[in-house]
Amino acid sequence: MATPIFRTSVRLLSSGSKQTGLLRDQQKQSVMTSSSKSSSNLRRYIGAGLVIAVLGGPAAAASLKSIMGGMADNTTSAKAVLANFDTNAAEQVLRRYAADAEAADTMFANQRGGKEKDLHARFSKMAVIANTASQQAQDKASFRKAFVAIATECKSCHTAYK
Repeated sequence: MATPIFRTSVRLLSSGSKQTGLLRDQQKQSVMTSSSKSSSNLRRYIGAGLVIAVLGGPAAAASLKSIMGGMADNTTSAKAVLANFDTNAAEQVLRRYAADAEAADTMFANQRGGKEKDLHARFSKMAVIANTASQQAQDKASFRKAFVAIATECKSCHTAYK
């Protein structure tokens, strides 16, 4: 009589091990499925990011009009600094001119047309003047000299292209 009980318990044990084996297989399959799902989601996110970068990149880049607006505001600040000189404010004005000129220069850096090459050279020169001046010790006379040099570059470009 021990035999039927033994057989039953062996069957239960073997069916239990089959069940745990099935559970392990299901877990592996679940992990593989979630892994492929996360890989698929990752591909979707990367694809969406690329679409946004391609379509939104030009819109996110600063336009020449907005850069020129920033330079105009900076010119107003420069005139205020000349009226009431402050070394820190003078350095900030020059750094903003340099940053704006570099941004505009970047817009025309890889262009092939004659006008674009000229604008690239003009903005590049303006950035060098502003960067050089911003790194030197400022007093009212040296700031005025740097401001006049930058304003001269502005005027030459406006004269040529307006």
